[in-house]
Amino acid sequence: MQELIIIKQLPQIEEHLKELSTEVDKKVENAKGLICTEENVKTIKQVRADLNKEFKEVEKQRKEVKEKVLAPYMQFEMIYKEYISEKYRSADNDLKKKIDTVESELKAKKEQEVKDYFEEYKTTNNIDFITYEQARINVTLSASMKSLKEQAKQFIDKIADDLKLIETQQHKAEILVEYKQTLNISNAITTVMNRFEAIEEEKKKQEKLRENELQKIAESVETEEIKKEKDEFVIVPTKKEITIKFNLYEKQLQQLIKFLDLSNIEYEREDI
Repeated sequence: MQELIIIKQLPQIEEHLKELSTEVDKKVENAKGLICTEENVKTIKQVRADLNKEFKEVEKQRKEVKEKVLAPYMQFEMIYKEYISEKYRSADNDLKKKIDTVESELKAKKEQEVKDYFEEYKTTNNIDFITYEQARINVTLSASMKSLKEQAKQFIDKIADDLKLIETQQHKAEILVEYKQTLNISNAITTVMNRFEAIEEEKKKQEKLRENELQKIAESVETEEIKKEKDEFVIVPTKKEITIKFNLYEKQLQQLIKFLDLSNIEYEREDI
């Protein structure tokens, strides 16, 4: 391709800067060699101010040169975009859209085949609570169909193995419910076992409290002093009714009733 633009100004500018550089070196070397004292501090400040003033002037010229150098390039770039680059970009974008469309269709077709295999293999293993999305299979155009189906198979095989393990557990129904939420067999078993252990501990605790309460009532009935107030009542078992008469004080009667209630014994009371 032929050369599109030739710049002749830069070599000339470079030579001029080299000439200026020699003069700048002398001024800078002289300034750095100055020793600042109380007597000549004002002179040093003036030298510094002069150097800064010269530098600002050179910077001003540099910016002007930059604008002049860039002006033709900016104009060239506008023409270049209009006649060359935009046409290439337009073609590239058009081809990219066509390629993306075809590849998207190929990928969708490929993923559907993997999904169909997943559902078929899932049904074969009598598993109905998992979804294709849970397997997180990354379908790409470069991935082979064999490797993708193998990923699906491995996922379902693991679920099947977990279900077999759950069948051997004591609380398998509860573990299965927990497992379906996370597909984490270890977490499901641990969670359920901890739950049942907590329930058993609570039952023992409540039973112990009940036994202690009954013991207190029994001891109170045996040791209570006899009073004049008496009541007569009937204790009725669930199958055969038996009438028993007690001569008790009112406080003893209250404690006995509480004992019967805690023991789930049915009775009928007949006050005298």
